[in-house]
Amino acid sequence: MAYFRNSSWMDDGKLKEYLETYTRQGLQRKEILSFVERDFSDYPWSLRTLDRRLRHFGIYRTDPNVTVEELITAVQEELDGPGKDLGYRAMHNKIRQVHELNVPRHKVHNVMYELDPAGLENRALAKKATRVKGKFTTRGTNWVHSFDGHAELMGYQRDTFPLAIYGCIDSASRKILWLPIWTSHSNLKLIGRWYFDYVYDTKTIAAMIRIDKGTETGLLPHFMHF
Repeated sequence: MAYFRNSSWMDDGKLKEYLETYTRQGLQRKEILSFVERDFSDYPWSLRTLDRRLRHFGIYRTDPNVTVEELITAVQEELDGPGKDLGYRAMHNKIRQVHELNVPRHKVHNVMYELDPAGLENRALAKKATRVKGKFTTRGTNWVHSFDGHAELMGYQRDTFPLAIYGCIDSASRKILWLPIWTSHSNLKLIGRWYFDYVYDTKTIAAMIRIDKGTETGLLPHFMHF
């Protein structure tokens, strides 16, 4: 009976159909897993099990067998019809869902750039406008102290090289006032302690502090007010 339960999914046409639909919709693996756990609860599931069953049905997020000619034909059809105002992200979703061509997004962008470069540029509504930098003025040293952290060394999921940096500089002289290195730079009590130690040791406090909206800076305004 256990063997039947573990192998019956191989002949489940409905499961294959659902997996193909979820993949065409561009869902992430964890999203697909949550759906199949709900709709096919008779089968055991995990991410590795999902990957194995996708391979069994020959379902891949990217189909290497899709030719450039097929992609050009599909994109041109959309540009000549209802997809003429679509950006490349929306076009990518439509190519996957309507034309059932599992191709990566950058290939759709490249084809659209070849077929209609001016239209692609005009439809880039999310393109950031050039930001004009303003002037920064200060009355001198210890007028504004700027705080910020740096976690690039920590890498993927903050565990590649777990050393975080958090520091403070004088905005006028650009002098580094303090720069601790620790395993975290997001603990508000740590940041507050480092700032408190600096003020206690130097008996120096700025007229203003410049911080971002991170939760790790929650105590600094209270210290300044006190």
